[in-house]
Amino acid sequence: MSYRFSPEILLQYFLKRESTQFFVSVAIRYLALGMVGIYEPVFIYLYFNKNLAPTLLFWAAIYGLFGLFVVFGGKIMARIGLKHTMLISQFFFFAYYLALFFIYTNPFMVILAVLMRSLGMTLFWPAFHTDFVRFTKKEDRGADVGKLSGISFAANIISPVIGGIILANFGYLVLFVVVLVTLLASVFPLFLSKERYEIYSDTYTKAWQRIRKNKSVSLGLASLGIESAGIMVFWPLFMFIKEISFEEMGGITTFGLLVATLFALYIGRLTTKKQKTHLLSFGSYLLSLVWIVKCFVKDTLTAFLAHNFYRIAKTSAFIPFRTIIYDKAAAKKEEADEFLIYREVVLNLSKMGFLTLMAIIFVFLPDLRIGFLFASIGALGMSFLGKKLNSKS
Repeated sequence: MSYRFSPEILLQYFLKRESTQFFVSVAIRYLALGMVGIYEPVFIYLYFNKNLAPTLLFWAAIYGLFGLFVVFGGKIMARIGLKHTMLISQFFFFAYYLALFFIYTNPFMVILAVLMRSLGMTLFWPAFHTDFVRFTKKEDRGADVGKLSGISFAANIISPVIGGIILANFGYLVLFVVVLVTLLASVFPLFLSKERYEIYSDTYTKAWQRIRKNKSVSLGLASLGIESAGIMVFWPLFMFIKEISFEEMGGITTFGLLVATLFALYIGRLTTKKQKTHLLSFGSYLLSLVWIVKCFVKDTLTAFLAHNFYRIAKTSAFIPFRTIIYDKAAAKKEEADEFLIYREVVLNLSKMGFLTLMAIIFVFLPDLRIGFLFASIGALGMSFLGKKLNSKS
């Protein structure tokens, strides 16, 4: 008897587990976004003639609309299923990058870009987080979060360098096309398993009520939002202003992700075995210190060292933080999706508020290191997630 193995058979065998399908999808998605992510704030900064205030307001608008739209996204997710929601979201990201490419030809493209990205995020992230919570088990969740972080970091290891090379040699058009094709490919592994449907019942009023009922969680999420805005927006702009080239920015990001990938798997296992709240507290204090250190970056070498320090600290804090959030969501059982959407409301509206405040400050004092100091405070505040400020947190 003879056996024939085709690439399709091997692929189906490799992707037969739902968790593997999910992680492969994550890897492809982060490979796509890693090629462009660190350069997007710089692109917008150049569009606004190196003016920090409108650059920050651009990102504030995206996160603000996401925070407001996400309840609507939950209702779409419940109607068409998690996987189809994630698939549809990619077309909004496609429109976003298309709008960025034509942004110099028509000022309306700025508004379109903001709207398309916020809608893409509105559809993708609630479905993504809900899907992860549904197929992971409590006893393995810390390790699975470590795998999720490690895979996303690993996919991003080479992508910033690829993006930097494409950008330096061919420009943003080619970069956007490569990103879009890869982004669409990321969804297809998810459809090798059955669609999953949720019953999302929250109204806007109920979603807002959760903020008051979960004070410690809300403070922790708001703090994460401030810290995340710092690394996603302020850090790339800071490196660009320090005249670090696109290739060097890609190299710094790549090496930092390599360090984080190796460290994430270890922290994931440690999160399973040890108390998550203690790990979170240690990581948040370390992360706060790193943001102070970043204020003293002067050149490529110091940026390289500071960013590697940052990746270790962020991994130490973020994996236990994320695991606690997923545990809390899973404990809600049928209301897990409602909890995760409440998470997005707090997280993204805090980003909007922080970036808007910084835009106002930068009109009078345009120094990105002020943002670093706020990010340092935000890093400390992440530890609130593991504390009980009231009986319902």
